[in-house]
Amino acid sequence: MKKNNIISKVIGFFIPSLLLSALVLNVSCSDEPMEDNYYSFTGKMMSQYLTENEDFSEFAQIVTVAGLMDQLATYGNYTCFAPKNSAVDAYLAEKGITFEQLLADVSRCDTIARTHLVNVGYTVSEMNGDILPTQNMMRRNLQISRDIDENNHSVVIVNNKAKVYFESQDDSVENGFMQPVDAVIENTTKSMTSIIKANSELSVFFSALEATKLADRLDTMVEDRNYIENVLPEVVKTLTEGKYYSYTTGAEGEEHAIPPAEKKYGFTAFVVPDKVLKDKYGITDLNGLYAKAKEIYGETPAGAEEYTNENNPLYKLMAYHLLDRNVQGYSTLTVRDDAGVVKSISNTTDWYPTMLPHSMIKVERLNVAKWVGALGILGDRYINRRYDDTHTIEGVHVQPTEGASHEFAGLNGIYFYIDDLLKYDDEVRNVVQNCRIRIDFSSLFPEIMTNSMRMNGDYTKYERKFEESKIAGCGYNYVFSQGYLDGVKIRGGNFVYRRPRLNFYSMHGDEMVANKVFDIEFRIPPVPFESEWQIRLGFAPMSTAPRGTVLIYFDGKATGIPLNMEEEINTMAVYGKDKSEFPNYNEEFRNNVEKRQEDFKILKNKGYYRGPWSIFHAQTNNENSGERFAHQPSTVRRVLCTVSITPGETHTLRIKNVSVQNAVNKEAMLDYLELVPKSVYGVTEGDGVEDDL
Repeated sequence: MKKNNIISKVIGFFIPSLLLSALVLNVSCSDEPMEDNYYSFTGKMMSQYLTENEDFSEFAQIVTVAGLMDQLATYGNYTCFAPKNSAVDAYLAEKGITFEQLLADVSRCDTIARTHLVNVGYTVSEMNGDILPTQNMMRRNLQISRDIDENNHSVVIVNNKAKVYFESQDDSVENGFMQPVDAVIENTTKSMTSIIKANSELSVFFSALEATKLADRLDTMVEDRNYIENVLPEVVKTLTEGKYYSYTTGAEGEEHAIPPAEKKYGFTAFVVPDKVLKDKYGITDLNGLYAKAKEIYGETPAGAEEYTNENNPLYKLMAYHLLDRNVQGYSTLTVRDDAGVVKSISNTTDWYPTMLPHSMIKVERLNVAKWVGALGILGDRYINRRYDDTHTIEGVHVQPTEGASHEFAGLNGIYFYIDDLLKYDDEVRNVVQNCRIRIDFSSLFPEIMTNSMRMNGDYTKYERKFEESKIAGCGYNYVFSQGYLDGVKIRGGNFVYRRPRLNFYSMHGDEMVANKVFDIEFRIPPVPFESEWQIRLGFAPMSTAPRGTVLIYFDGKATGIPLNMEEEINTMAVYGKDKSEFPNYNEEFRNNVEKRQEDFKILKNKGYYRGPWSIFHAQTNNENSGERFAHQPSTVRRVLCTVSITPGETHTLRIKNVSVQNAVNKEAMLDYLELVPKSVYGVTEGDGVEDDL
């Protein structure tokens, strides 16, 4: 068995050997497991399933040439979309090559094998949404849809091409699930620009992308080679056994995180088909779209006549349709599985900065039936919608991609059809976005989404150490080096993304953690209008965990007294009463206006708010089985500062460990950020309380 080099020891499990061959270490690489990863077993492994079943003899040879058969002989938790021989033969005929020629091409065999293998085991019932939650071994997404086969059975279709055979789906082996398919699965190698250009239904939209040169950005930015070739090898030298970073967190004890195996750039485009432009606005060409842009953003300023100028109306219009992150799929435009959201009372919501400087879009999944409106569709996603008890702004509908007849996912991004132009106008800025802006920390940094770290893995599994996570196939925590996350300065300590787990006191089960003698600074999202803004941090204070005392800086200036992250809100120091007198915030208490007002004001005077009533934690992702955050003294929102902010400005927050005792073992838990305008937090008349959602 070949010996792995230090890089493949830590990341060979995650990235293709072809990618590893480009690393600066000039030694051979292999994805074969190390000797200490072998375990005795009595049942059939995935390797045996392939080698002992004649229907898969050709794919078995491909996997062997790729050097992956030994890995499939060890314990783990894989999904194998195994193409039958008939599928491989059809692929060979399409490509015009023989099987012998294929086996002689190690690179091609490696790509084929890894495209069909996933490091997490999934049954077909777990293949929900439009993409598989975990990427394949090529670090690419697999698109998932459903259809009816010739026997009227519901079957899974992978990448709009390969059907999972109903009669042999979910065939269980000791280390995962076999999902035989009737076609060889391929991932596109086309860029975002190429797939949009190839779609004849998007000719006007694409002409504007070309005219503004935004198409060039979608075409050229794919990955950061410097990170892979220079930064990552240095990071690996600092890891335990060259594999992982070890730390203590919460009340759980030792936990491991790994560095990202690569740094991809990604994009998301919301595109308006020609038919929509023509039917709604009579727009049939670039000139018509430019005229519409001037209606929205005003006449072209002097010196900005070129479409490529950021102040040109057409540039503004197009840039607001683009995100500098790859959201991966329709089902992940908002958090996967609506994790932790009380859907009966709240829409699942995410906020994303766009490529129009200092602007954001609000993306919602429509959950609440009474807010459907005239045009709404339950379960679908909308942009810049505000349809509630006081507003009726329908927003722009994002069309689901499942079953789409066109190619929509490229090498470095994805696009979605929408039913209207996105406009960053007065209504959007001053009405739709005049609300409490709540952003999960995993949404704050585009790299976490683009590189498929956000909500990765199986949140029903609790393994925290590297080897255990690898065997269970449950996902990983990630540690970031300086420069990996755009707009983040790591002056000291470590910055970790903890993957989601059910029953955690985190909004979606995931969280960011700064630990050791940490000093972390990051950009905050842009605000839509000028106001005084409260900046709040959502986190879980725990007196039994190694939470630290932190000092908060806004734009480099300390904001006040240090925040003790161990202190729960039912303490005398915060609430001013004995813990036995701390009120039980249940439905009855919540509906008592007088009691709720008193509770709200006590906490607000100390700079605290309870956690949201619209978020819960539980052993299952079922809102009826868990506790609401508002009920828990260990899920809170703390006001970090109240500051005047003007649109168009860039601002930062800095969180520094100032713990006096045992500072090296302290941590800051960062769950979500809230930007709250005075129109929301300053309500004092009538009931006098901000809503608790």
